[in-house]
Amino acid sequence: MIKAFLFDRDGVILDSEFAHINAVIETFKKLGIKITKEDEEIIIGRHPDNYLPELKKKYDFSSESFLEIETKFYYKYFKKAPIFKEVINLMKKLKKKGYKIAITTSSDMKTTNMLLERIKKLSSYIDVIVTREDYKKSKPDPEPYLITAKKLNISPKDCVVIEDSLTGLKSAKSAGMKCIMIPTGLTKKQDFKEADLVVKSAKYINIKNLIN
Repeated sequence: MIKAFLFDRDGVILDSEFAHINAVIETFKKLGIKITKEDEEIIIGRHPDNYLPELKKKYDFSSESFLEIETKFYYKYFKKAPIFKEVINLMKKLKKKGYKIAITTSSDMKTTNMLLERIKKLSSYIDVIVTREDYKKSKPDPEPYLITAKKLNISPKDCVVIEDSLTGLKSAKSAGMKCIMIPTGLTKKQDFKEADLVVKSAKYINIKNLIN
């Protein structure tokens, strides 16, 4: 029985994956490195703690220098990242029907608070927020979603995750949850065969059919 809906943040609630990938590209460019499309696949949906060790195998750069530069670029793009209004509307409908709502993100609480400030009504829909400060193992590990379920006091099997990337899908399925994918321009070519449902936009998610 579905009792809760857990939303990824970047790429689902707002188009910050665009901000994220562009900040990374600009940072590497400033460091004299041109990353490939394959590198971008490693980066999307993941925290620097997870993708930097892999990229350091290919390129010579300082993680400290990267993070210092990337943070400035990211904040610049993040403040302008478009909001996916269809997802906010979906949250509102689900909240009215009595479902628990959570945000589970690989990003930090600081930028999540920035998002809450941009969308004033968002806080009223959310029961639990889990950011990277709350867990040790990032997506695709199941820990972020398992911690979210625990905070909601709801069994993982009664949770539905809304994601946009393969990394998030693997995390949700490993946690024993159902997962709906809303691919972005950056993730649409990823393999979502494990997903329970794939839609182009949140407006195509029919709550009545979903519950049945």
